[in-house]
Amino acid sequence: MAGSTFTTLNGYNIRLKIDSKYVVGVTQDDLQVTAQTKESITKDDAGVKQSAVVGQEVTFKVAGLMVVESGGTTKFDVDDLLAQALKTGANAIIGFVYERSSGENYSGNCIMTDYAESTPADPDSDATYTATFKVSGAMSKVSQ
Repeated sequence: MAGSTFTTLNGYNIRLKIDSKYVVGVTQDDLQVTAQTKESITKDDAGVKQSAVVGQEVTFKVAGLMVVESGGTTKFDVDDLLAQALKTGANAIIGFVYERSSGENYSGNCIMTDYAESTPADPDSDATYTATFKVSGAMSKVSQ
């Protein structure tokens, strides 16, 4: 999605492209970057284990997903979310842009790793859901 003409919407900090729909949401303040390390012991290390960072695992949760349409936004249907959660292979890859309050943006591809929904007993209440995503490949800073 880097370089796309899809513009920022106030109040949302994550943009996804799911199938042919552009979707915006709010991360739940839990972007997590975990270093992936490789351990080694060599003769020169004198038996002391050395660690090297070989990559990162990045995960984030999103709430309040909305489909962007020409006339504004509409709720992203929970059936759409469930369908995305059930996809496999290349069909499961989603492009994203993550916007930070500092003005820095990062982009990449991700997959939905977890989906949960809760439907209240009250038929007039909306279902709630949480979708967790894991970055697939590199997460790169977007040039401004």
